[in-house]
This record gives sequence, structure tokens and C-alpha cells, in this order.
Amino acid sequence: MRAAKDAGINHFIWSTLPHVEKISNGNFDVPHFTGKAKVDELVKIAGFQNYTFVEPPFFYQNLSGMLGAQAKQDGTTGWTLPIDPGKKVIHMADIYDLGKVVTGAFLNPDKVGQGTYLALATEINSFNDILATYKSNGKEYSFPQVPKEVFSTFFEGAKEIAQMMGYFENHTYMGPNSEIRIQQAMLSQREVLHL
Repeated sequence: MRAAKDAGINHFIWSTLPHVEKISNGNFDVPHFTGKAKVDELVKIAGFQNYTFVEPPFFYQNLSGMLGAQAKQDGTTGWTLPIDPGKKVIHMADIYDLGKVVTGAFLNPDKVGQGTYLALATEINSFNDILATYKSNGKEYSFPQVPKEVFSTFFEGAKEIAQMMGYFENHTYMGPNSEIRIQQAMLSQREVLHL
């Protein structure tokens, strides 16, 4: 941030995520979310002429990478996670839409450059929705839900993923009252589409 300030940047855009500890009153610990959120205050006091916060969603592309369906011991392929697959709590979008939100922010510093939060999300899904989408495309995946205590033992870092899933289930990915931030991101994208 100091390098950006020293370079004379007049519109700083910070990719952030919800502050899980504040939202959950300390019930969930998700450092890869909260760590980014803690930087927000530093951005606010850094003295940039314009600054905007962009909150990326759970990208569709995550499901083809590390968080993709896995082969299981029972011969099926799918996910084994500590989240209720029926709860619509995962804000999702395409990774390529994030650039449109950022570009829209740069084009409109007068509208979003004074600390506006832009939360990208084109839909909110449950894992059942995800399974149904795969099924409609000819792929049948399984989804056994497991307790977070069991999941936490699966691999190094699994405890944080279990905490994240618990946070999603109780507060959604973007947290409560995210509708305004999502609407503002949609408006930012539209500015780019009209170029």
C-alpha cells in the first residue's frame, strides 16, 4: 500500500473478503477471509484520493480445481464436506466477471471511490444446486455431509475449510446484508458493458 501511495496512485482497489470474526461474534475462525478484511482499515486511513473494496465470490472455477469433485472409496465421485447441501448460502460468479467490476470502479471513482464495497455475486447456490447443474450436463456426483470435527482431520488445513463452511451455513459467503454491495457491483459491471 505504501508503494502505491508513493507512486502517486489516486484510486486504490483492495480485494477483500468479509470479516468472519466480527460477523460471527468470534464463533468462526477463517483467517483467509478475516486477514484480508483487517487490511480494509489501513486502506481507509492511507490517504488515497479514491479507494474501493472489491469482494470476490466463490468462483465457479473453484469447482474444477482443488475444490473439484474427487473420487471416493465407495466408487462414486463428488464432495464430502461439512455443510448442509440444501442450504443456499454460497455466493458464486465467474472469475472473468471480477475484472469488469474492477474496471467499472476505475471508470467511476466519483460513484464508488470513497470506500464503496462491491461484492461480485451473480447467484447464490446450495451444493444441491451445484449437483443439479452437473447432472443436467451428464455428470452424476455424490455429496455426503460429514461433521466438521471429522472433516477437520482429513488433511492439513481442513479445520479452516470446516470453519469456512460453518460460517457459510450460518451467515452466507458474503455475510448478512450483502444485497447492497452485490447491487453496486452489478452496476459497476454494467458500466463496462456499455463501453
